[in-house]
Amino acid sequence: MFIPVSTDAPLYHWPIATVGLIVANVAAFVACVWALLSGAADMETLEKLALSYETINPIQWFTSPFLHGGPMHLLGNMFFLWAFGLIVEGKVGWRKFLLIYMGIAVGECILEQLVMVVLVGDGVSLGASSAVFGLMAIALIWAPDNEIECVFVFMFLLFIRLLSFDVKVFTLAMFFLLLEVAEVIFSGLSVSSGLLHLMGVFIGAPIGLWMLQTGRVDCENWDIVSRNEWLHEYDWLCPPERREAIQRAEAMEYDPVAAALANKHSQIDANSTYAKRRQAHAGETSGRGGFFTKKRHAKQSAAKAESAMKAAQANPDFNRLSLLLRQAIASNSLNLANTHFARLEQLGIAVGLSDKTLFQLAKLYAGAKQFVAATRPLQIIADRGGEMSHEAWLRLAQIQLKVMRRADLAKTSLQRIQIDGKKITEAQRKTLARRDQLLTMCQTASK
Repeated sequence: MFIPVSTDAPLYHWPIATVGLIVANVAAFVACVWALLSGAADMETLEKLALSYETINPIQWFTSPFLHGGPMHLLGNMFFLWAFGLIVEGKVGWRKFLLIYMGIAVGECILEQLVMVVLVGDGVSLGASSAVFGLMAIALIWAPDNEIECVFVFMFLLFIRLLSFDVKVFTLAMFFLLLEVAEVIFSGLSVSSGLLHLMGVFIGAPIGLWMLQTGRVDCENWDIVSRNEWLHEYDWLCPPERREAIQRAEAMEYDPVAAALANKHSQIDANSTYAKRRQAHAGETSGRGGFFTKKRHAKQSAAKAESAMKAAQANPDFNRLSLLLRQAIASNSLNLANTHFARLEQLGIAVGLSDKTLFQLAKLYAGAKQFVAATRPLQIIADRGGEMSHEAWLRLAQIQLKVMRRADLAKTSLQRIQIDGKKITEAQRKTLARRDQLLTMCQTASK
């Protein structure tokens, strides 16, 4: 058997409801076993809580999903509830996730009981399997390219061997879906666990698509519709507004220079109207006040940066996302770090990150040769005017000159490095020497 353990999908919410549902299912199983062993209830009494095919009973719609036929039935469902619950709840939070889970569980029970009372008229069913398959369908729609870490457990007598492997959500979900379809076909469309599981998929998939298309979940263009261009042709799957948003995101992804220049924390194009106005304003300011005016503006800029940093850190999502980012950086997980940083930027709270974290992120990008992406955290550091700002301007200039081939942007960045005062430290002297060297290279490249 193999057990799903974790996922690399970005988790923006703690799995509160997922853990709660697992606890509720285990508690229900323990209570049923205790009731049977103690004689407090018999099997016939407990069967009244399972989904009956003899009559319509709304109470059973809520009780049967929490009953299981044995420990292996329970464990199997709980392991996969954990895996797919992480992905789904990680995107929408515990409240929405609980509504989704109970909606699938109760909806499938209603559909199943209505159909089976008419067509079968005898028997019962129980278990969370259908709800878990509904969650699997949603995970397939929302995060097909993410991976689930699994552990394969091989047991033979006293020999136990554990093997760890990763499998894509798409691969895992399609494997189980094909197994269920095959079971339904080979059983001659008779009542089987495969049929009931597919009913859960029938309920879960529309919920996942509806939330995706109405913007109730943000999959950051990693969903199955965004990742498959041929699906964009169907308006009911990909409305025109969503299609345009996907195309804009793809343009940024495949044109990294454009992405860096379009980013609100990146250096503005020196030839743009905005840049010219800003340069003219800077010239007027320096002409009016000289040294003391520059110092006053530097203090004002620092105070403004500190205020923006505190405001960002007060955001309720900041601590959680910044912790996830630091963990991703510590584990050298570039994809996760990039996802968490992008989310911070999307919320406008990336400015709350410390210079140390931002520099570590820039180094992670640079280590993967994603130099243009590294300009995003470097620009935040540089704009603050803190102790690390000079180093950030130097790194930015190097990328602009050597990677982006924009000597004009590099020159503008280098001109921001101004060290005032008569007593210059050795470190500051080295910084000025590096700046002058890069300025010479800019002049050479401009010829």
